[in-house]
Amino acid sequence: MMRFKRQEPFRYQFGQPLPCTFRITHIGEREVETDKGAAEIHDISPRGIRLETNLNLPIDSAKGELEVELQFTIVDQPINVRGIVIWKKTYVNKFQYGLSLEISKQEEIQLIGEIKRHAAMYARKKESK
Repeated sequence: MMRFKRQEPFRYQFGQPLPCTFRITHIGEREVETDKGAAEIHDISPRGIRLETNLNLPIDSAKGELEVELQFTIVDQPINVRGIVIWKKTYVNKFQYGLSLEISKQEEIQLIGEIKRHAAMYARKKESK
């Protein structure tokens, strides 16, 4: 029997990757203040995000978890969330990261609402072509 790690209701894939900015807030127990980096969100769920950037983040299990703060707008509500980097994939000159979101129930409701609004708008755009 196969087991799936993702115990989440849905994962939304953006047709066009969504631009965002992020900064590292913690490396292990140590609080850090990095400059903002640019990235693109490829897919999102209330529990996680897959993003791509040309920045090589220092993911090193010896130093502990890497926590980042993301800022993005799906439709028109600016969203700020924190996440823990749980995986990394290296491509030619890009890096993809999987983040596990650390969000409250309220933030989760806001996020789901924005994803649904985006999906509805995207569906309307496709129909009108």
